[in-house]
Amino acid sequence: MQFQDSLETWNNNKNSSPKKICSLCQHWHRVFVLTLFLLLPCLVSADEADYAERASNYDGKIFHNEHDFVLLMKDIHKDIPPEVFSEKAVIPESKLPLKRPDFTGDTTGGELFFTWFGHSTLLIHMDGKNILFDPVFSKRSSPVQFAGPKRFTPPPCSIADLPEIDILVISHDHYDHLDKKTIKKLDSKVKKYVCPLGVEKRLKKFGVETDKIINMAWWEEIHIEGFDIACTPARHFSGRTLSDRFETLWASWVLSDGKYRIFESGDSGWDDHFQRIGAKYGSFDLVFIEAGQYDTRWPSVHMKPEESFDAAKAVGAKHVVPIHWGAFVLSRHPWDDSVQRVVKAAGGNGIKIITPYIGETVPFSNILGYQNRWYEPIR
Repeated sequence: MQFQDSLETWNNNKNSSPKKICSLCQHWHRVFVLTLFLLLPCLVSADEADYAERASNYDGKIFHNEHDFVLLMKDIHKDIPPEVFSEKAVIPESKLPLKRPDFTGDTTGGELFFTWFGHSTLLIHMDGKNILFDPVFSKRSSPVQFAGPKRFTPPPCSIADLPEIDILVISHDHYDHLDKKTIKKLDSKVKKYVCPLGVEKRLKKFGVETDKIINMAWWEEIHIEGFDIACTPARHFSGRTLSDRFETLWASWVLSDGKYRIFESGDSGWDDHFQRIGAKYGSFDLVFIEAGQYDTRWPSVHMKPEESFDAAKAVGAKHVVPIHWGAFVLSRHPWDDSVQRVVKAAGGNGIKIITPYIGETVPFSNILGYQNRWYEPIR
């Protein structure tokens, strides 16, 4: 009724003095501001209500880990921790050897291939489709390209060299896993994005169309492009600034095409979610496990290599590829300490540790041929 009265007042006074017109404009401005104030909470809470309904670890504002989580502990080791195995520096003295990826393999869907690009960027080719994980092709893992952690190993190919991507999976929104520049350059090649709750907002800000994005909570499952994908827990955190930590979800992933089953750990500290994932979805033909950037200052955030192997064993791994190393320095350990310790932890218990060169395309049919410890002689 108030709006009708205001409209009638405007019609009756449209030939009135400037002073009366100004007063009427102020009235309409107050009505607009009040309406916006009343509607804005409804708009903001739509996503929050959706997250709360789907994720038991969301409290209406932020996401939580399942158990106690300490982001940063007191530095008890001022120098390199005593369990460090490698005697090398944090950055190799010479450039690491790279292989040229081969994207021309089987297109009939009968073979599984994968290519590791360093750190956590992976391309998996299975059932004739391409699934890309956490693509980062920028020189720095940072909001700017003039500061922040710089790559010591370049990507083995350019974004232009990549094939069409059927599914692009993001584990969480940290800069070493979600890179704005890479996404913007790659988007035209991507059919669908799959990400944890909240990360879809990041992608939309990067210019990705809403209908290309599927967001997921822990333990949700979808069938897409011939694959069953499950979003599974991880013990980590999120955020791209100091003020938005825990506002988006972090996750690990299960991928199956009916013939092969794959687990990708995302970033994670050790916890009992690995046993539960193994009980529900194991065993896995192939496991990509984070095994780098650990530190005594953040044991909840990243696993030590021995824990990484225990996690792979817990989910029921047959073949394990250590990732999250070989590109960026985000901690204090020697550059190849992680992979050396995972191999040592495995011993001879039957789980095979696969260590391809960065950029090397591995056919699963010959996966045991890719256990060359190429990093050992490199200082």
